[in-house]
Amino acid sequence: MSSSIENLTEKNQYDFFSKSSSKEDLPYSPEEVEYKDETGEFDVYEEEWDHVVEKRKRFYQRKRFWVRCILILIVFLAIFIPLLIFVILPKLVQVIVNGSTMSMTQLNMTDVSETSMKVSISGGIGNAGIFPATIEFPEPIIVSWEGHQLGSMNMASVKASGGTASILDSTTFTIIDKDAFATFSKDMMSIESFTWTLTSTVQVRALGRTIRNVSLTKNLNMLGMNGFNKVTIDSFEMPGDAPNNTGAYVRLVTSMNNPSPIGVKLGTMVLDLHYNGTYLGQVTSTEAVLVGNSPSPMTLEGILIRQTNQTDLDKISSLMSTYLSGGSALTSAKGVSVKPDGVNSVSWLSNGLLSITLNVPMKSPVALNVIRDIQIMDMDMIFNKSTPYAPTASSNTVTAGFKLPFNITVGMESVSNIMSIVYNNKVLADINAAVWNQNKSDVPNGLLVFNLPPSPLVVKDDAHDEFGQFVSDLTINPEQTFTVQGFANSVSETPVGVLALSNIPFTSEVTMKGLNFNAIDAVVTNVVVSGGTPDYITMNQTVALPNPSNLSVTGDSVTLTVFDKDTDQYLGELIIPSLNVVPGPNPTSTQFLFHPENDTLRDLFLSEYLIGYQFPLKVVGYKNSTEVVEMQTAMSMVSLNSAAPGLSPPPNLVTSGTADSSLNTLLGNRQTIVVVGTINPLDTELYISGQVTQVSWRGNFFGTVNATYEQTVAPKGSANTPPLILQHPQGFSFGVFLATQLVPAYPMIAFGGTMVPFDLDILLSVRVGGVNGYPATIHYKQQQDIFTKMTL
Repeated sequence: MSSSIENLTEKNQYDFFSKSSSKEDLPYSPEEVEYKDETGEFDVYEEEWDHVVEKRKRFYQRKRFWVRCILILIVFLAIFIPLLIFVILPKLVQVIVNGSTMSMTQLNMTDVSETSMKVSISGGIGNAGIFPATIEFPEPIIVSWEGHQLGSMNMASVKASGGTASILDSTTFTIIDKDAFATFSKDMMSIESFTWTLTSTVQVRALGRTIRNVSLTKNLNMLGMNGFNKVTIDSFEMPGDAPNNTGAYVRLVTSMNNPSPIGVKLGTMVLDLHYNGTYLGQVTSTEAVLVGNSPSPMTLEGILIRQTNQTDLDKISSLMSTYLSGGSALTSAKGVSVKPDGVNSVSWLSNGLLSITLNVPMKSPVALNVIRDIQIMDMDMIFNKSTPYAPTASSNTVTAGFKLPFNITVGMESVSNIMSIVYNNKVLADINAAVWNQNKSDVPNGLLVFNLPPSPLVVKDDAHDEFGQFVSDLTINPEQTFTVQGFANSVSETPVGVLALSNIPFTSEVTMKGLNFNAIDAVVTNVVVSGGTPDYITMNQTVALPNPSNLSVTGDSVTLTVFDKDTDQYLGELIIPSLNVVPGPNPTSTQFLFHPENDTLRDLFLSEYLIGYQFPLKVVGYKNSTEVVEMQTAMSMVSLNSAAPGLSPPPNLVTSGTADSSLNTLLGNRQTIVVVGTINPLDTELYISGQVTQVSWRGNFFGTVNATYEQTVAPKGSANTPPLILQHPQGFSFGVFLATQLVPAYPMIAFGGTMVPFDLDILLSVRVGGVNGYPATIHYKQQQDIFTKMTL
């Protein structure tokens, strides 16, 4: 070994270092090797060194190792590849086919016959392996159900990729066992689910190889049609009357929900309709199709027969009432025949469809709003304190739009309603009338006209305050909008019989003119002072309460407060013994209890009344103006303008008079004895307790009567006062006045007397109503001719 090392070249030195594991393995140090190489001593030992180096390599770094591996691999592949292709791959494909899944999303049947039909298929395959493959069906697929072979069908090849494949095919399904298929058809239409078993032999092309004779057995769990348990009505029409009074044409557009992936073209289908055991009629659908796994629109047309039996009529009435009211009435449809080509029936299909009964809920998809646009042309409400919150309502004319969703002849024999008044989104009261009498209804043109007989208007227990506000708004406002809602009932002649339609809902806004009370001018006429007590004067008068609306209100006694409009001072109460406000002027008999708190205002009112002046008034209500609780809020809002007229024409209270004086009287105490004739223009006794009268002649003061006496003047009567003293002015000037003006103007005064016109300014102390009447002071001015004479 040592001699071989001496012949290493410089190159071998580097190889040696590069291939050795470590310096410790070398027989010489690097420096010694380098020296030896320079002398050339290592050259003769190169081959021996290569052998040493070769022995020190790892096994996987040797070429011999890799040569052996390649030889082994070639032998392995030569054995495995044929084994894979001819033995393993077919078994692997079978395993994949066995583990794959198959689903059917739709299988629609057309051109149905007793032995075959065309089918269009859509579905999919899952878990089909990781390799792209093409599945081919060289043999028909056999479809079995519960151990019976139903039929067979060919299928086109399917390409799988990424473990899935889509099935989309159109083929022919050939029935193998007609009886079994009929039984299956019957069950499939009524049950929730079923299982088909598909068997066949397929071939799979994958990895460039075609694997034949692969067995296919798949169970398909599919939904059944479940009796079409979700049939809906999209529209229900009666286009017209059937001929010869046999009933009414009917047209139904239905949606038959088919949860099963199996669909079928039914062609012409005939059904019998029933409701609660009553036969309704027969309908037919042409071009009927059940689409798999989808709602199927279907139009059914036929005739609803005329009913004559009362029990059947009651059931039809219930059916129509429920439908018109927006409810759901469950009818049933029983199959009569199915003819796919419109002429010939297919037994297995007919048996299947005829074995089930379709439940068809008759319900309109939209609100029908049969009764609309209600207008109350007039309304009368009678309130009575003995029946609180239960006034009586009536109307001469109520109109309503009437629109049935049917184009059939309808004759309205009677109408009744349960109506509620809704105000500010709250139900206030119900009107429950047994019969609303018809007036001039025009049903063909959709107009109902009827009147409401007097009926209770029952206010809800929780709506007393709101109803009071409703009455108030109708009383005060020029117009008011509210809502009426409820249920209508009618007895109607129709092509299917005389039907009692009930509980048909309606809702409509109604706008009525209000009384607009506060805008009226309450004209007062025929004022009569009819009595008096120590506390007040009673005046009877007629007050006009004009009503521009068609609303009538009748109530019990109403008391309003009267104020002087100019000063807003209290005058008394206006009593309406029985309120009855109807459309029009409403002249109303009232009583005015006159007892102002201000004496000056009291005297002014009476004085102006006697001389024919109008006294402006303000008449207002308050909560306790009436004992009718429903009207209290309304009365508290009343504020009317009015005026109390005076006597017309105004009378002269002094009708005559005499004045007796002498020269001594004039020159002495300056007193004249006068007697005055007076009248009482009132319809009650007038008790006079005295007067203060200023007498003037042509603007010259003539004297004063200041007398206290007692005198009662009968109603509309007259009387002379007792002798009264007219006190003339003192002083020389009055004598000059007599000598230079009065006597020269009326010289006959000194020669037996003559009529002289004097101006009288009277303050008359009275009691209206007699000696125990209401006290007042009447201020009165008048010019009166008084027979005046002067003696020596």
